Amino acid sequence: MDDEVLVIGAGLSGLTAAALLADRGLSVTVLEQHYQPGGSCGAFRRRDVTFDQGTAMFFGFGSRGFNPHRFVMNELAEPIEIIKHEVLYTLRYGGVPITFYPELEAFYRELARLFAPEEVRQIRAFYEYIGRLYHGVIAANPVCVAPSELHPREGLKLLLRNPLKQLQLLRLLKRSAGDLMRRFITSEGVIRFFNKLTSTYCYTLVDETPAIMAVTMFMDNHFGGSYYPIGSSQVLPGRLEKALEERGGRILYGLQARELLFDDRRVTGVRASGPAGVRTLEGADVVYGGTIWNLYGGLVPERVCGSELSAWAADLIPTYPSVVLHTLVEAWVIPQGTGPIEMLADNPEAIDEKEITLYMFSLADSSICPPGTHTVMAIGPSLRSWPKPGSADYRSPAYEGAKREETERILATLERRFPGFRRAVRYHTLATPTTIERYTLKNGGAVAGPKQAMGQELLHRPHACTRWPNLFLCGESTVMGTGSPAVTISGISAANMVLRRRGLEEYSWRPGQRNMVVQRSARHLNGEPRPHVVRANAISDPVQLELHDQAALCQWCEGQPCVLACPAGLDIRGILRRVEMGNLVGAQRVLASHGGDALPCMVCISPAQAAPCEGRCLRLSFDSRPVPIRRVMLRLDGSRAARAESDG
Repeated sequence: MDDEVLVIGAGLSGLTAAALLADRGLSVTVLEQHYQPGGSCGAFRRRDVTFDQGTAMFFGFGSRGFNPHRFVMNELAEPIEIIKHEVLYTLRYGGVPITFYPELEAFYRELARLFAPEEVRQIRAFYEYIGRLYHGVIAANPVCVAPSELHPREGLKLLLRNPLKQLQLLRLLKRSAGDLMRRFITSEGVIRFFNKLTSTYCYTLVDETPAIMAVTMFMDNHFGGSYYPIGSSQVLPGRLEKALEERGGRILYGLQARELLFDDRRVTGVRASGPAGVRTLEGADVVYGGTIWNLYGGLVPERVCGSELSAWAADLIPTYPSVVLHTLVEAWVIPQGTGPIEMLADNPEAIDEKEITLYMFSLADSSICPPGTHTVMAIGPSLRSWPKPGSADYRSPAYEGAKREETERILATLERRFPGFRRAVRYHTLATPTTIERYTLKNGGAVAGPKQAMGQELLHRPHACTRWPNLFLCGESTVMGTGSPAVTISGISAANMVLRRRGLEEYSWRPGQRNMVVQRSARHLNGEPRPHVVRANAISDPVQLELHDQAALCQWCEGQPCVLACPAGLDIRGILRRVEMGNLVGAQRVLASHGGDALPCMVCISPAQAAPCEGRCLRLSFDSRPVPIRRVMLRLDGSRAARAESDG
């Protein structure tokens, strides 16, 4: 049977659209070229250390302000536990640490360490102006879709509620943040300071950044707050995968879309390739969650989209390529009182490679690494040339040399911030722009797609609807663009456009949603003890909790020696990851898909014998015991578990 909806890409936007459409009863299939969900919002493991691989600072979970993550979790009735950072972050600006407190008065006092009283007064006036717009329009009228996909009826309601402020906000669509700021701020030194903020958030300077984005960005920092999912950023896509699979949807991993198929003026399906060869999937609607460059002139051949559209896409200016150094360090090197997020801006005059953001989330969530250690992820722009994945230069001596040079460059920066850092490093690995493109298909390692710069900002970007009536777009190339809340909004928007085309109920904010977001306290910055970390995000059933603890021993290894040893070729990694995320329905479906009642590892091997998968488990390289794979598999199927116990 053909799928009603095909979704290309299991990043946050594609997963959001897929889960919401499945929640409306549609048959949904997601194609994902990687082996786990999330795209940039994911994680990997090394010797029981969980490293966030990209997206890590989460806005949008708060009970106030711009909160699409909370909206989606509530709509899907999917519980998730988060930590709220008591301090948003610290910006080390030319060597001076400026702490971004939630309270604006405390923030102004921090700025007084950098700027003269008159300059602080001007900053205050600017914030008071954008605060009136934010509180009077954005926060007062919660919406969960991009402005380009707002239903005309809802748009009229918003306009009538507060027409003056709505018109003020609309006028900002054609102005840059720099234009708006200079109405209040005469100091170019202050403008340079805010350049660092906008470049960190959306890879643009204030004169490139749309003013309407600045209103939301600057205010929501303080009003909405920043958060971290307990257990790593992988938990958020894991929850979306769970919601999708519990509603009958499926994700086909290791399957990369190669071409969209067309018949007259509509899309009929997708041609994709994977380890088993080429597959063709048909669908009534297709939602694409990748980059615009991989779409026009790529999945949509130029003969279909036309040279003008493909040339327009090719001319869009990307954000800077990123390089990420993941480290595990001994805890002594991180001074007491350090916050989980720091932005290093050694050069106030320009954006350069010294502009590095540090994420140290083990300071808040002690579950992601062993006691006495911390994870430190350093991410910043890389302005050198990098090869394409799979090219002749990939993994060449020159490429390996460039990786060593970048590693040394970032380590030198970290050593200046934390003296002794090199001695404290227990493990490190570097993700180059090539690595990022290989795993996420983000062209050139540009993690945020096209710049949200004037000329290609907001409504000038691709909308959820395309010239083909059943092809819909979401992701960082679309209207909302940069950051996890924005791509989540784009996923809701794409889902709504599919529903609107079918005459089905769309998603919209409404008061009285049952709250599924459980907020825990982070470690206080004054050195108080870390909180107890609740395992498995609100799992209370003792059997499921035991399963979680066993599955969480899996290292999500890429090589999968356990699968190579399994007589049935079970997707052991995928099953264990789902169990860890509380997705027992999805895990059982994957298990059953491998052979029903005739799985060799369940039937042919006596419980008294060692399981071959466990004998090849990667965990044995650093632990005396493997992951108890067979025990988890038996527990997932009660009938097999009972049979194994009686045989034993």
